[in-house]
Amino acid sequence: YTGVRKDGDGPRVELPCLATSRDDDLVTWEKYPGNPVITSPPPGFDVLGFRDHGVWREDGAWYQVIGSGIVGVGGTVFLYRSADLVHWEYVHPICIGDRKATGDIWECPDLFPLGDRHILTVSPIPLRKTLYFVGSFREHTFEPQHQGVVDDGGYFYAPQSFTDDHGRRIMFGWLWEGRDVSQQRAAGWAGVMSLPRVLAPRSDGALGMQ
Repeated sequence: YTGVRKDGDGPRVELPCLATSRDDDLVTWEKYPGNPVITSPPPGFDVLGFRDHGVWREDGAWYQVIGSGIVGVGGTVFLYRSADLVHWEYVHPICIGDRKATGDIWECPDLFPLGDRHILTVSPIPLRKTLYFVGSFREHTFEPQHQGVVDDGGYFYAPQSFTDDHGRRIMFGWLWEGRDVSQQRAAGWAGVMSLPRVLAPRSDGALGMQ
């Protein structure tokens, strides 16, 4: 998870942290005492944001993508590698966008194989929607070949996905509010999760959804 700290008038600090749940079906969690597990953004970059983590297992190692942005350049996804989920080695950016076309910061990156391609979804600031890229992921670098919008209705954001027991790729998103704050407070709740979507590649190169 992303740990956030702000000391007085200083800058907001966002760093990757770890928590584990033992034997109670993910009800209670214990924070790792050595947090943060990554102590700073990668060197050599002037970043906007450093948050939101997608983790997977590959060839005996753990990999993690982190959403960010490079000042004056655009949204960026950084890649890290670990043997134990605690000690992380920076690899490189897997993809860097154009801020004029795809936003300044890429939140909530999700990278996964689908058919014979890979899909990268990001939620750019300030676009207020989720973009997807279809492309190749070779030598841990993502090369986009097709770009689209997951849902252009104005409320679908920050999705994550997983593969179920039937081999289907399932996506849930966050539906943010259209009501004003007073209506949210009166109702006693704000925001909902989306209905699940089953993802599949399309013959025209786009991302299909049911």
